[in-house]
Amino acid sequence: MSHPSGGMGNTFRTEHSFSEAYIHVGTGITFRSTTGEKITATQGLAGDGMTKTIVFVGERSEHGHVCEVCWGYRCNCSGTRIGHCVEGLDANIKDL
Repeated sequence: MSHPSGGMGNTFRTEHSFSEAYIHVGTGITFRSTTGEKITATQGLAGDGMTKTIVFVGERSEHGHVCEVCWGYRCNCSGTRIGHCVEGLDANIKDL
């Protein structure tokens, strides 16, 4: 996953920060995306080995990653559409 200059496309308001979401995900959680698909989210690292990411895997395939810079965008730093996963995860976060 490259990190050229942040997310792309439309933005949306999140209730929680990337850091809060990263902590919430921990070793892995399952939730529903805004499209209704069952998604598993885990903590990960970008290709640079240092940038924290959240990895989204659906029932049939990987959906992509999100980092702090592209949190709240419809597309991640690499141009992959991940907004439906980010919104679903953000809604899944309860009391921290």
